[in-house]
Amino acid sequence: MSIHPLQFGDDGQRASREMLRRFDALAASLREPAAGASIAFLGTELATLEALDRQYGGTAPLPVEDAPERVAAALGALARLDASIPDSAPGEARAAVDDLALAVALWAIRHDVRLAVVEPVANALARRSNAAASPLELSAVFGLMQGILAHVAAGLSADLERSNPERPWRILHANLAITAIRTEDARLMDHAFDALDRALPDERAGFYAEALALALAPGIAPVVRERIEARHRMWTIEAKS
Repeated sequence: MSIHPLQFGDDGQRASREMLRRFDALAASLREPAAGASIAFLGTELATLEALDRQYGGTAPLPVEDAPERVAAALGALARLDASIPDSAPGEARAAVDDLALAVALWAIRHDVRLAVVEPVANALARRSNAAASPLELSAVFGLMQGILAHVAAGLSADLERSNPERPWRILHANLAITAIRTEDARLMDHAFDALDRALPDERAGFYAEALALALAPGIAPVVRERIEARHRMWTIEAKS
């Protein structure tokens, strides 16, 4: 007969407590002087998010007006902290910053709070995708990307800043497609390509042309080449006929 320990709070509240634990570990390990102010400010903002979970529940609607501002403040502090970490610092520090950015984004999703600052989340997802070493890990990142895209779609889908190739709406969709390609899963590729085609109609032909050039290299899975070739035909050859 196994003994199961009692767990206090709901899943969201436990996730927020883990977020604070992760922050405490990062703060204790980071010795960069430039990070001091960002660390202190970030700790206050994350503690506020955790306190809201304790008061109202980890997934409940929040009867407070400044929740989007608290999320934006936390993500802004994480962006500043990320910029302050030198390239020579241990990789674990930047991974911890990424984990916290995703934790804040998931907090916002749980409470249906608007994400106004998306860049740190997009960067964290990109680095997590690059670090994934197995199809299972890539699929997990793909799922996170899907969730973030669904949450920010209402605010970003208009995305009139077409001249900026680094705009979050473009980066999120391009990285979703690239992550799907890396999984070599036809279903995930079809889903990501459909989303990219809808979201970036002016860029889809160029994306598939570039992807096809890479897919022609030796060692690329046939299913990857087939899926990319089909989109390339659709938006270049067939579109012009």
